[in-house]
Order: sequence, then structure tokens, then C-alpha cells
Amino acid sequence: MPRRILVIRFSSLGDLVLTTPLYRELRQAFPNAKITLLTSEGCGEVLANNPHLDHILFHPRHERFSELQALAAQLNAAAFDLVYDAHRSLRSRWLVARLTAFGLKSRPAVWVINKRGWQRLALIKFRSKQMLPVRSQREQWLLPLEHHLGRSLPKQTELFPDRKSIVRVRTFMSAHQLDSKRFLAVGPSASHPLKCWPLEHYRTLLAELLKRGWPVVLVGGPDEPEPELLAEAFPEGVINTAGVFSPLESAELLRYAVRAICNDTSIAHLAEAMNTPTLVLFGPTVQEFGYAPLLAESQLLETELDLPCRPCSKDGRGLCRNATTLQCLTSIAPEQVLRHVPDFPD
Repeated sequence: MPRRILVIRFSSLGDLVLTTPLYRELRQAFPNAKITLLTSEGCGEVLANNPHLDHILFHPRHERFSELQALAAQLNAAAFDLVYDAHRSLRSRWLVARLTAFGLKSRPAVWVINKRGWQRLALIKFRSKQMLPVRSQREQWLLPLEHHLGRSLPKQTELFPDRKSIVRVRTFMSAHQLDSKRFLAVGPSASHPLKCWPLEHYRTLLAELLKRGWPVVLVGGPDEPEPELLAEAFPEGVINTAGVFSPLESAELLRYAVRAICNDTSIAHLAEAMNTPTLVLFGPTVQEFGYAPLLAESQLLETELDLPCRPCSKDGRGLCRNATTLQCLTSIAPEQVLRHVPDFPD
């Protein structure tokens, strides 16, 4: 039984949320172990207050090699019994190699995830979904532990906003007369433009939602233009919180939404971690990549067209090569989204 466990997962925000079942199930399997997470500064703070973690080490996302060497020395001194590489990046592989003396030491034991990178590339290149069977990333990251225990484990994600975040969000809701489960959250941005449902579609959607009586709260990060443009178009009934709250505070706000509507981005994962159903719009990506919503009430919407160019990107990077730009997203009509929106409660 390991006494000291190190989990390595640096980024990104959505991926970190999806790793949360791993910490819970490690704690359940090894209740007396000290569990440390090594993650990135900034986005890693979404995992603060997690009761299943004894310690979180935050590391710069763009460190100098001397800082990486110092980190390896620090980790070596901690004498971990088990290293769980839940990232498999060049950086995490190098750290694992240092901790095991490049394979010469038997301790710590090392468990690694399968990133399925070549399968994703093959799916993009050959457009055959048989290249990559549907499996959620939450499940993928749990597989080494499941293999060790010989059983399947729960996949539900979870986040733990602190008291300060809870009070700040409730104060905000009170100031804007927002009641729990009586507003919709909309996330119109994404980390890469290729994943963004057209702004004109969001305008049509918001106009109809307001007509139906729904207050709308826009969520997102700082420096994202879409929420600001939509808030300017709808000065009444639409509240813009993009850049106002931290990711963990945004998660707390999403707890009270009746549903979140967003692109294939971290907003969906934040919402589901707070048990709020999501309506997620997929364009250049597909559910085989592992990022589809999990809750029974959640819904994945994608084009009804059989597009030979889809999927074209594993994460939204790159350029659209379709003659009709972003047809995978423009062909999802606002009416399709509205079919899945409940009536405003009396």
C-alpha cells in the first residue's frame, strides 16, 4: 500500500476538472496515504480545497530548465511510493524519469495514462470513428487505478468552492435578483475560435430566451470578446460575468443555473462538476475524443450533416478547410438548441 502518492497533471482547465474523480477514488482506495498533486499555476487553482488532496504543488507553466531541475530535486526528497502520471507530456515524462533514476530504481512505482494521441490523429486523418472508441477522459484517467483494483469506479466530477467564493457569488446573485435554478448560463467563447458557435446564432438564441422570460448570465474568462459583444447587444436581461469571477467562483455560479449552454470548452466541465446539466455544441471535435457531457440531463448537439472534414482538430486549433466556413457549427440552428431549453418556471 503506497504511503505517499504523487499525481502529475499540469493543465488545462477543463482537463483538470475531469481528473477530479481520480483524487476521490485514490483517497477511497488508499485512505491512509498522503496524496500530492503537481499542477500548473493559474488553472490548477480550480482544484483548491479538494478534501481528497493533502497538498497541491503549483508550478510555472513556462519554467526555466533550472526550475524544472529544482522541482525534480524537491520531488525526489519527498520519497513518493507511487507516481501517477495523468498527463504524459514531455515535462511529466522527464520528471518521472528523474524520480526513477531513468528506470534504475524500483521505487516509486509508476502508473501512466494512455493519451490515445495517435488514435485521435488517425481519426482526424481518416475520419473513421472506429479508430477511437467512445470513452470519456474521466474514464481514461482512472484506468490505471481501475486495473489495479480490478473494478470500475464512479466517474462524476466535483469541485469545492471555498466559503469566500460562495459568499461572493450569492452576494452577486442577490444584487442582480438571480434566483437559484431560475436563470440560464451561456458560455459563448472557447479557447480557440474554431470551436465557437457563430455569434449571430448566439444573438438569435438570447433574443428568444429573453422573450421566454429567462434571465441569462454570460460566463467565461477575461479578454474574451464574445460575452462583451452579446452583453452590448442585450443591455436588459443579460448579465456578463466573463472575467469577473475566477474559474472556481464561476463553478459556484453555475451551481445555481438551471442549465449551461456553451461550446465544447471548460464551461461545460465546470457546470457538470456542480451537477448542472449542460447543452454543449460540438463542431470540429467529436465525442470520441472523450469530452462529451456525462450527466443524464446533459445534451451534446452536433451538425446533422455528414461532413467529410469532421473532425478536423483535436482541440479547436487550426483553420477551417471547408468551402463553407465552419459549416459544422453554422449548420446547428438556434432552433435546435431551443428545443432542449425548458420552459421558464412559473
